[in-house]
Amino acid sequence: MKKYIHFVVLAALAAALLLSSCAAAVQSPVRRYRLASSQSATYVTNQACQRFCDLVEQASDGSIVIEPVFDNELGSDDEALTQCVYGGVDFVRTTVSAAAQYAPLLTALQMPYLYTSDEHLFRVLDGTVGQQALDSLSQAGLIGMTYFYAGYRCFFTTDRPLSSLDDLQGLRLGTGASSEMDLLVEQWGAVAVPLAREQFALALRAGQIDGAEDNLPTYVDSGYYKLAPYWTYDRHTYNADVLIASSSTWQDFTEEERAMLRDCAVEAAAWQRDHWLNAEVRAMLHASRSGCYMALLDEEQTARFREAAQPLYDRLTPEQQRVVEAVGELADPAD
Repeated sequence: MKKYIHFVVLAALAAALLLSSCAAAVQSPVRRYRLASSQSATYVTNQACQRFCDLVEQASDGSIVIEPVFDNELGSDDEALTQCVYGGVDFVRTTVSAAAQYAPLLTALQMPYLYTSDEHLFRVLDGTVGQQALDSLSQAGLIGMTYFYAGYRCFFTTDRPLSSLDDLQGLRLGTGASSEMDLLVEQWGAVAVPLAREQFALALRAGQIDGAEDNLPTYVDSGYYKLAPYWTYDRHTYNADVLIASSSTWQDFTEEERAMLRDCAVEAAAWQRDHWLNAEVRAMLHASRSGCYMALLDEEQTARFREAAQPLYDRLTPEQQRVVEAVGELADPAD
């Protein structure tokens, strides 16, 4: 009897091991994807991208792994986005201006002096207007997942700060290969020099441009502050970045997985928004302590800049103008 019981126990153990090995054999393989983003791994928005990737891996129990690739290793913003359209890159974090070439409604969200505050921008991005613009990326085979806050954009120059609109006359300014920014700086009397943003540092060092424009954390993270030490708080645009998925990659996921990916993206974006102000303060302190001159444009000159930018609004399509009107309806109440 003891021998029989011993045999039964061994048989049960063997069966359990067999079932375990079979379960392992049929377990779904890990699916791996790549997320392209410019700037360094320490840049606050790339920290949010890393957070998104970590959240997805946790939520999928390790079955979906997204590898973030920073510092333009997969190409510039425009190049990575083009790859995303054709499925060569799975996810991209890029600027609204870069994405607008595939979704013209996004152009209307980045017009100069359109927003009165961060809160105004957030009401737009978090509401119907922002969602409709994000959804319009689908026409180009892209899936808009969420917005990341990109702060306000200001000018930085090599030789002197900008104290008035007159100071812009004849300056050569890098415009990030943005047609809207080309038109804007030329409207203000400067000379637009279209360049990929990763070329700004080289162009500044070689004296090919007298300045450019970007947000404050990028100004420091990309090292522009060492080459163009005059920063002017003109706040000509409040901007956002977008997290985008390739539609071909999107087909890999079930409806439940897509909902999970969107939830992770929204959570990462909320984290990034909470940490952006600290990133701006750290960048300002670092630039100031490094000898940069941080100038504030007064209200009278800001009004001149705003008035001179008005012709750009007249160039918008009727659909884009309706978006601008909807943005205006969400503005901060007048004091």
